[in-house]
Amino acid sequence: MKSLRVVLYLGLIFALLVLMAWLGLFKGRTGADLSSATLRYPPVACIFKGELDKNESLYLSLLRRGLSYQLTYELTSALKDEFDLRRSLPGDTYTLLATRDSILFFEYRKGMRERCTLTRENGEMKTVVEPVEFQCIVKSLQGEIESSLWLSMIGLCQSPELIMKLTEVFEWEIDFLTEPRKRDRFRVVFEEQYREGAFVRYGDILAAEYSSGDKVHQAVLYRPPEGRKGYFDPSGKSVRKAFLKSPLNYRRISSRFSYSRFHPIFKRYRPHLGVDYAAPRGTPVVASGDGVISFAGWKRGFGKIVEIRHPNGFVTSYGHLSRFARGIGRGVVVKQKDLIGYVGNTGASTGPHLDYRVKADGRYVNPLRMVAPPTDPIRKEYREDFQRHCENLLYALDLLTGKNLLASLGVNE
Repeated sequence: MKSLRVVLYLGLIFALLVLMAWLGLFKGRTGADLSSATLRYPPVACIFKGELDKNESLYLSLLRRGLSYQLTYELTSALKDEFDLRRSLPGDTYTLLATRDSILFFEYRKGMRERCTLTRENGEMKTVVEPVEFQCIVKSLQGEIESSLWLSMIGLCQSPELIMKLTEVFEWEIDFLTEPRKRDRFRVVFEEQYREGAFVRYGDILAAEYSSGDKVHQAVLYRPPEGRKGYFDPSGKSVRKAFLKSPLNYRRISSRFSYSRFHPIFKRYRPHLGVDYAAPRGTPVVASGDGVISFAGWKRGFGKIVEIRHPNGFVTSYGHLSRFARGIGRGVVVKQKDLIGYVGNTGASTGPHLDYRVKADGRYVNPLRMVAPPTDPIRKEYREDFQRHCENLLYALDLLTGKNLLASLGVNE
């Protein structure tokens, strides 16, 4: 019996000890002893990452990702004096490091060029807005046309942006939709821009060459000490001409310049003093050169038409448009490549196309055979500087694409 009492006493003491321990833990969890709990369990910092959606503000984006109202307000209030949040756009990204009660670090990327960072120093929030630094690497590529420039380049570059840049270099000399032939060759030296080790986009094309048969087109990028940068051939003439090779991207030429063409509607032979570019309705049409609009409206069989008067006695016209671009009207000054209208089927037309015509000193000329006047060449006082620059870039073009190495080995391409 005595031993039974001892066992009962010991069991009671053990139960009391368990109860006291449980009460102590509960006390800490309810906040009665927060200092000891904080020391034992320090605050956890969480990383919030996000990207702004369409019609979404930074404030709303943070709330949707679980940040408290208090910290969201504190963050946006700290930013507003240094960074205009109204300029936020869809696609902007941010990274936030915060505990449950405090913001430790915040970074906001506006597009690819601007970064805003917010840090806590001595209890104060500090905001810094700075440009994003890019690393620029010069690279090269070369190839041979099999069917089109697009198909020949798309497997060699990181994005189609480089193909568009190359076509823009030679767009006054080569119509890349119709002129490239099998075995034409191209060589390009260009810039690639990286951010934090990742490719972002292409920079400038520094030098380019396109060879078709015996014809070789070369262009180098040069910025005169006074003036904007542009592309020039090795003789110092601007690659840019007064008129584009064509005023739109089209599917095919449906009718060429002729003094005797059988008209599909009037069923008789008559002159067709322009070029018809077949293209889907709504295809953008741009001004082929700088000038002033002399007419924009309806003109008999041409339907909706825009006529532009250019320097040196040139006039271009763009017929059968579906509609005019905003702001287009008589007396409006336009620059080369400005949008003026959209392909349509108005007037005497059997399908969507653009009727493009060029007059020189009052006479119609064939746009496909016309030699457009060049823009200003390198000025005489800059010629020596340009020649040094041009020689360096053309040497780089040969070196980076392996031409110098092949020549040194006595190998012909």
